[in-house]
Amino acid sequence: MASAGSNHRQRAEQAPAAGLDDLMSLPPEMLNNILARLPFEELVRTSRLSRAWRRRWESVPGLDIRLDPESAAAPGARAMWRCSAPVAGLTARVRARHFHRAARWLLALARKRVEKLVLRFDNPWDFESSPVVGPALFSCAALADLQLYGYCHMLRAPPGFQGFPNLVTLVLDNLLLPFSGAAAQLQRIISSAPGLTELSLYDVIAGGPGADFEICAIRAPCLRVLKLFIFLDNGCRLAEDLPLLEEASISIDVLFGTPAFLDTFRRISNVKKLSFRTDSELVKVNPLKKISWKFQNLRVAHLTANFGSLPSIWSIFSLLRFGPHVEELHIQADKPFAVFEGLFPAALGAVDLDDNIDQDVLDAKISDDLFANLKHISLEDMNCLPNDMWFMKVLLSKAGLLQSFVVTLDYGGETESYEEACAELEAFERASPQAQLELRLAEMPDYLEDF
Repeated sequence: MASAGSNHRQRAEQAPAAGLDDLMSLPPEMLNNILARLPFEELVRTSRLSRAWRRRWESVPGLDIRLDPESAAAPGARAMWRCSAPVAGLTARVRARHFHRAARWLLALARKRVEKLVLRFDNPWDFESSPVVGPALFSCAALADLQLYGYCHMLRAPPGFQGFPNLVTLVLDNLLLPFSGAAAQLQRIISSAPGLTELSLYDVIAGGPGADFEICAIRAPCLRVLKLFIFLDNGCRLAEDLPLLEEASISIDVLFGTPAFLDTFRRISNVKKLSFRTDSELVKVNPLKKISWKFQNLRVAHLTANFGSLPSIWSIFSLLRFGPHVEELHIQADKPFAVFEGLFPAALGAVDLDDNIDQDVLDAKISDDLFANLKHISLEDMNCLPNDMWFMKVLLSKAGLLQSFVVTLDYGGETESYEEACAELEAFERASPQAQLELRLAEMPDYLEDF
């Protein structure tokens, strides 16, 4: 006769089994939906529950594998070989010690007709230890979404590579293609995807040491989002207009002064939201001065500007001139020396942050219709310097439809000049009676907290 203690243990052992059996009795579609929501590592561990569960997870279709970015471990490729095809996607942060595993994952997922790859590689200790993506990548013909981040190498594609015809999203961030013919390969990847709607090229380096300069002609007529950041000229050029473009982020200082600079803006003139970033410390001429055509659809504009530089100030007015219907204007002030002037005066000495700008002359040249449609303005990292204050007053005095005016003043504490600037702006007469003024004080950046 069984004791009370043994009966209790027996019931405890049977309870989880009964619960698991209840799950197994669910309709397959419902159970698949539940299992697909588990983190991949936990999903694989369900094989340890019982004999009935040993291979159940392998039949879950369309897995979107997301590896825990905080986990120090990384699954091997064996589990990915066992997934049911097609695999919807893999999203993973790849740590330096796991670079070799990423190549094996791609080999497995290529056979599983993977549709999305989002790989974020940790920065390597040195250039020679950078991770290599491929060659299995070029076998992932079903890809609709390819995103590679980090200083990784893309290999030369094998002969006969036709690109990724299903690609909708392509993001290449700090990608190296260190071989001759790299620009042509990048061009093939872009042009082979007729349905490409989002393209982001951030500091892509194409070509090996000593290789001839090559052009990558970008043709993507269905593109709706373009992010183009060129720090070293990689030959990327917009080869045709982008009639469906809705959002563009552009930083192409390296092309300034060349026909390619103006061609880039001409190709994106249908855009609705434009972000233009420039290193205002290096630009000595208004980079947007020669744009003579109108951006009729442009409604939202983001800019970087140095209010100690006259060309940088003029670039703001140039944008408002070719974007006559802009309703939202967001400006990030760029004054790197302002950060250090108060912290290290002995080391750097006094820094004159303002050009000798005659504000009366500027006022006479600025027409009121530039600000006719502005409704929302935000200014980040502004200072209490004369040019900053003048610019803020110009906006308040001329934007007749203004609804919100948000100013974040540069960090440094509530000094006397900060208090005076706030009082002066709050008392300043506004062209728009409904304009709401909000003044904030930025927090000190993390990298300066220890000084």
